[in-house]
Amino acid sequence: MARSRRYAAGLLAAGLLLASGTPIYVALAAPRLSIYLMHPVIPIGQAVPYLVCAAIWLPLRSPAAAAPRLILAALLFAVALALYLPVLWAPGKHGGDMIGLAYILIALVTTAAVVLGSATAGLVLWLRHRARRVAA
Repeated sequence: MARSRRYAAGLLAAGLLLASGTPIYVALAAPRLSIYLMHPVIPIGQAVPYLVCAAIWLPLRSPAAAAPRLILAALLFAVALALYLPVLWAPGKHGGDMIGLAYILIALVTTAAVVLGSATAGLVLWLRHRARRVAA
């Protein structure tokens, strides 16, 4: 149980670093985009899905919560890799005057996905617990 919590925390921290660091790196690598990306809302907003996932799943000590915690953290990290690595590879190529909005939308959609995935996983855990209690 403690191992899955550590792995999930590591995946969330790595995704958080990647998500929050990408707009800052792009702003430094492509100075023409810095006016859109250096607003504090952009890097802070990128951190929201990771903090929401950590707040929901890391405090739970139930052995049943180990799998959803690790799965959601791994999925969030995989999405971060898919979204941010191409941007880091060619920072000046991806951008324009709406790049700030793109980062805000990424944060909103991933946060909604974390909340929806957490609600689904929580419902499954609750139904399993209820079925075990009724069967006993």
